[in-house]
Amino acid sequence: MKKQILIPVVLTGLLIGFLSASQLWPRPSRAEGIARLFVEYCLPHHHGKDMRPKAMAEFVAERSDLAETRWIDNETASYLSLKADKCGINTIHPFAISREDAEELLNLVEAIVQESFPELPFDPKATMGPNSISKGWMQGSSFSPDRWGVFFWAFPDWGESSGSTLFLASPRLKTDLGAN
Repeated sequence: MKKQILIPVVLTGLLIGFLSASQLWPRPSRAEGIARLFVEYCLPHHHGKDMRPKAMAEFVAERSDLAETRWIDNETASYLSLKADKCGINTIHPFAISREDAEELLNLVEAIVQESFPELPFDPKATMGPNSISKGWMQGSSFSPDRWGVFFWAFPDWGESSGSTLFLASPRLKTDLGAN
């Protein structure tokens, strides 16, 4: 077969293949990507699994101090942070999530909380002001070591201050507070 015929046939086949693949396996939305990070990192972290080695292997670390390291997820343009009693996923300007992504993520988080933490009640006090999207499911008295839960806050329309935060705060152990 001649090159003049073979090259256009191969290129046409590749183009058709890529277009078909994008229809068969569409890229997840940004909200779905952030929800996936929450399920893959925050839920196991909450149950005592150290997720830092996996984060170190998959993401770019922003700081070298492990206690304060944030890992950058290029796919979702978000930061993952893991602390002893908290796992958080944040976006900041200029990579803040849009209002549409925030609303989609809130719906996904509601479903995750219902499935993973049915014991967590909705906290009507967990709101963060006008022009924001926020919801929380918390248990325990405010400011007590027993307080834990899931909180989502997005402020997509705040210009250069735009961003979002999704976190899972775990109850602190008595040993974390210095008590026996």
